[in-house]
Amino acid sequence: MVTFYGSTLLNSSVPPGEPLEIKGAKKPGLVTKNGLVLFGNDGKALMVRNLQFEDGKMIPASQYFSAGEMSVVELTAEEVKVAETIKVNT
Repeated sequence: MVTFYGSTLLNSSVPPGEPLEIKGAKKPGLVTKNGLVLFGNDGKALMVRNLQFEDGKMIPASQYFSAGEMSVVELTAEEVKVAETIKVNT
């Protein structure tokens, strides 16, 4: 389940984006740099700025496809020492 926030009717042309299949929709949505474009049965487009997932996490709709990407944090030697100290003291 996803909740949409910050939606407005799109009065300009539809920007390019990555297609997003939506169950029950006649036309896939588009994840663009400005948000998620959804198409109504009347042919009008809606721009959604933010998405909130069931777990409460909210992300910009434009980052939908990168939401699951992981990044690795590299610690400096000094930060590693601090982390070791924290582990020992907890």
